[in-house]
Amino acid sequence: PPRPRLFMPALSSLKRDLTDTLQSLASEIDRSVDVDQFRSVSAGIARHEESIESLCDSLAVFEETCSALTTPLSSVAERIGAKLDERAKLNEQRERLRLLQRLAQTLHHLESLLDRPPAPEGAGAAEALDDLLRAAREMGRLRILRERGAEQKLRAVRPGLERWERVRKTLLRQLTDSLHAALAAGDEARAARVVLGFADADASAEATHWLRSEWVAPRLVPQLKGAVARGTERDALPRICAEVLVFARGGAFRPLRAAALADPQRPLHLLADSVWAEACAFLKGTPHLFGSLAGTPAALHAAHTATVALQAKLEALLQTPAERHYFRCHPAGADLMRRFNLPIYFQLRVQEIAKQLEAALARSDAAADTAEDGDGDGGGDGGGDEE
Repeated sequence: PPRPRLFMPALSSLKRDLTDTLQSLASEIDRSVDVDQFRSVSAGIARHEESIESLCDSLAVFEETCSALTTPLSSVAERIGAKLDERAKLNEQRERLRLLQRLAQTLHHLESLLDRPPAPEGAGAAEALDDLLRAAREMGRLRILRERGAEQKLRAVRPGLERWERVRKTLLRQLTDSLHAALAAGDEARAARVVLGFADADASAEATHWLRSEWVAPRLVPQLKGAVARGTERDALPRICAEVLVFARGGAFRPLRAAALADPQRPLHLLADSVWAEACAFLKGTPHLFGSLAGTPAALHAAHTATVALQAKLEALLQTPAERHYFRCHPAGADLMRRFNLPIYFQLRVQEIAKQLEAALARSDAAADTAEDGDGDGGGDGGGDEE
């Protein structure tokens, strides 16, 4: 069969159609795009490109200048750092020199206060006490300065140590003399001021040591020995406790219980470290008192009860919680209570109670047996009578 013939448009007509389409698209693009704006944007971009190129040139010049200045500036920075380090060292040396100056001035002032001749009784004595307490405060300041000097490792402080020790011994001797005079006179206010002077001088331990050895022991120990001698050793401990309480409440120790000494910030613990410690030491030095209580639960119980009561009454004389806590935890009191050996006392009490209980049970059993025997005898007699 014959093949169908394809219809092919003429090339001229195709060219004409394509040309018309292209022209219509070009006109459409012209209508949709603002040619003037596009041209202005292009011109702006060209100008910015020129500015960026000029800035790049400036940056290159600046980089060259900075590289040229880096070496001299680094040397200048090193010199500035060295000067700053030198300044810090000079400031440190200045502080050390000031510290040494304050140490020398304080020590000289302290020596001038202590080298004054003793004043007579009266108004001069009051001024002398004021100077002594001022010297005590200066001693406290001097101690702080010495500690700072030791922290900074000042070699110039070492030659003054002997001088400082000599001044401190002089101050403590004058304080103890003044405290002894105040206690002997019963001057509560003066005694309190002197004791606080000990605290200002950071010598509270020295104050309590002197009180215990030079004031409490010579007065309390003879009374305790007398209490032991007034009766048997078995009941001596309650008498000793009574004497300790009398002394703590008495006039010899009353100035040391002044309200002015109850400072919560710096508790002095005079009662615990002098009266209580000396009483415990006396009991520790007489071990036969506890040996006499062996095997006698009643006497041991009475002695322990008296000791606990003494602790409670002495604690009631204290005025601050810190003092009461220190008194309860005092090592002398803990050692004293261990000497009672309460586990052994408990065993003795248990044995004593067990013996009494066994005796009571034995009597009860015997009474029950007697009652049963009586009931049996009575029943037999009744039956015989009936017969």
